[in-house]
Amino acid sequence: MNIFDPMDITSVIVRLAVVAGILLATFIIARLLNALIRKGLKPVPPLVADQVARWFSIFIWLTGILLAINQLGLNLDILLLLIGLAGIAAIVASRDVLTNFVSRYFLGIYIPVKTGDDVQVAGFKGRVVEINQVTTLLLDDEGSIITVPNSVFIREICVNKTSLAPQRITIPVVIPSKVSLPKAEAELLKLAYKYKRHLDPRFPPVFTIRNRGSSSVEAEMDLIVAKPELREALASELASKFREALDKLAREEGE
Repeated sequence: MNIFDPMDITSVIVRLAVVAGILLATFIIARLLNALIRKGLKPVPPLVADQVARWFSIFIWLTGILLAINQLGLNLDILLLLIGLAGIAAIVASRDVLTNFVSRYFLGIYIPVKTGDDVQVAGFKGRVVEINQVTTLLLDDEGSIITVPNSVFIREICVNKTSLAPQRITIPVVIPSKVSLPKAEAELLKLAYKYKRHLDPRFPPVFTIRNRGSSSVEAEMDLIVAKPELREALASELASKFREALDKLAREEGE
């Protein structure tokens, strides 16, 4: 007498094959969607585009895993309920943090604020001593530290008393770890110098590394435009060119 029914074994093999197919399809769709999102968000600051692409990738993988679990015959009702509640709680709890996080990447490009500037915002004034992912720290005349959420700079009127603020552009970039940092810096500086006719000749472009992570390096390119009215258009165009250059370098390293 056979302990294992051949039909049951075949059914299990078929289910596992379907699960493997779902996970493979999920991987392909996540990669394609990631590339499409990054391409569609080229005018957006790179770090914001990365965060959007990452959240969509998580959503695609979660959907794929749920479909795979369903193929195994497991009950998804309670799991879906828990995931839904956890998602709602996470969104509500992190709403302000996410707003400040996204606002951080508009500082410097569309809102001329940088470390060392003398600013006044929401009734507070002082010198900017730090701009992190969530807040901007001001040092007032009495030596006190004022913590201002980054989103305040979008909601409130900000007065920057620094002389070159209307001409300055700060473009954040994310360099994948597989890309040579000196090579990326040289390529970005070469692109910046192609626009030298629009830049103030007294101040050359400056490339600065802000943070080194395991998968990427966060950096900034600082430029001073000759005419303040060109600032926004030049910032948008250069951000797009930088993104294209880094994507090309990443593809070359992957070959």
